[in-house]
Amino acid sequence: MKAKIIFSTIFIITLLFLTSCGGNGETYKDSSYNIQASLTSLSYKKAYLSEKKSGEMIKVDSSDVIGGKFSFKGKLDLPELRYISFNEGEEIFPLFVENSAIKISGSLVSPDSIKITGSSMQKTLDDFKLSLQSYEDNLNKIENEYYAAEGKGDKEAMEKVDAQYSAADSVKMKFIENYINKNNSSVIAPYLALKYLASAYEVNELDALISKFKNDAAKSIYATVISERVKILKGCQVGSVAPEFSMNDAAGNPIALSSFRGKLVLLDFWASWCGPCRAENPNVVAAFKKFNNKGFEVFGVSLDDTKDKWQEAIKKDGLTWKHVSDLKGWGNAAAKLYGVSSIPHSVLIDKDGVILAKNLRGEELIKKLEEVLK
Repeated sequence: MKAKIIFSTIFIITLLFLTSCGGNGETYKDSSYNIQASLTSLSYKKAYLSEKKSGEMIKVDSSDVIGGKFSFKGKLDLPELRYISFNEGEEIFPLFVENSAIKISGSLVSPDSIKITGSSMQKTLDDFKLSLQSYEDNLNKIENEYYAAEGKGDKEAMEKVDAQYSAADSVKMKFIENYINKNNSSVIAPYLALKYLASAYEVNELDALISKFKNDAAKSIYATVISERVKILKGCQVGSVAPEFSMNDAAGNPIALSSFRGKLVLLDFWASWCGPCRAENPNVVAAFKKFNNKGFEVFGVSLDDTKDKWQEAIKKDGLTWKHVSDLKGWGNAAAKLYGVSSIPHSVLIDKDGVILAKNLRGEELIKKLEEVLK
């Protein structure tokens, strides 16, 4: 099925864990937060409050757990998502923290029983998710119908269901867009934009989105992250010179993108664990075999974090071109440079280092190569 149903999450996983504040243009600089938690079935002795930056969990506070109770105090300019964990990263769950009295109750062994009160942003997000649920349920229903048709090998039904999914997904996205526009002074707007729209929007759409944010929304970390993404995407648009980078191959030898100057090169972001990437690899192999003697090269950049699995996939899939990876997974430096938010992701670069196209798949890639190398 198309990527709207079968897809691999990327950069955007990091974005999903970012969050924001509640309120309509309010500021929170004159008070502090006081989190009081009382959880049953809690045997851990230490609790931690952490924030997530660039995919890394960073502890900002700790508390002794006595009789299932623990607390955190501090101050934020604007609400942000924090994570509560126990011991060394066990039983992590998110919490919107803002400068107010926040209470947490329930049982750790039953996450659905945990209740958080005192955080207006948490309440706002919970209400939004309830409103979104009907759209999600409909998409899940259609997705199940697709897999049922796939199991029967009914390609006609698969295409029909795929079209239904696309239409339903568009309705869902429209609902989110409208919600964001109606709440453009609250940090809920850029938070939801990051979570649902940032990886799907083109540069001009993201620019338009940012221009609508006001007050706390415009000052939030989430608006800043979107602005940074716009800057990155503008640097690697079709027609731009491809950003230069150098990364090591499996033997530790650096390979620079500029070393491919004079040839048509497909910069291919992938990973051994990415199902859609592995499914696309035969198409790339076919293109490489057909056009390599005409000056076409492939430069593979892996978002793996394990060398053995990366090398095993290269061998198994017959990927005979040059490959590099810093083995940092979604933290891959080249992927960040190119604003990669999902994989497979490819960039076709001409002999002069100028970007010709992005994310060409299967026959589209073949046709483009025939056009350029005729």
